[in-house]
Amino acid sequence: MKKFTTFILASLLLATGLSAQKTPIVGVVDFNRVRAESTEIKAAVERVQGSLAPVNEEIQRMQASMQAIITEMRETQAKADNPAASEAARAEAASRIGVLQAEGQELEARFNQFRQQAQQLQQKGQEDVQPLIVKAIEATKKVAEDKGIDLVVPSASILYHDEELEITDAVIAVLNSGE
Repeated sequence: MKKFTTFILASLLLATGLSAQKTPIVGVVDFNRVRAESTEIKAAVERVQGSLAPVNEEIQRMQASMQAIITEMRETQAKADNPAASEAARAEAASRIGVLQAEGQELEARFNQFRQQAQQLQQKGQEDVQPLIVKAIEATKKVAEDKGIDLVVPSASILYHDEELEITDAVIAVLNSGE
């Protein structure tokens, strides 16, 4: 009988302990929306894109020029290799190929320089945006604490969530208010 009473008492204590545990409260945040709708983050991203635009345009122009040189080199090489062409035409084509090769090498060197500059600008831009991402995470923590949320999950990591768990709007509001 004593064992049975001890068992009942232990079961009651265990049940009481389990029911007293707090159910975790979960929130969901869409960081893509936070980045897109936070005025500070959006402005920083636009500054980065603005600084990269001229460099990227020049890189595209250089790529088009390199393609044109390659095309002209192929056509000129065909003229130089044409046995039906006169000796003077073949010599002129061979001379032109040398000029095109030099132009191509110069353009390739400038292209590599611009590409390196674009990478440096991209890296600097990421360094400028990183503190704002940290600020977004801090805003998420603040909203979670204010709402009594124990766990915040990025929406990109989950398949489904109830809209009641969504805190993205609150995070954006905190970021845009400057708190």
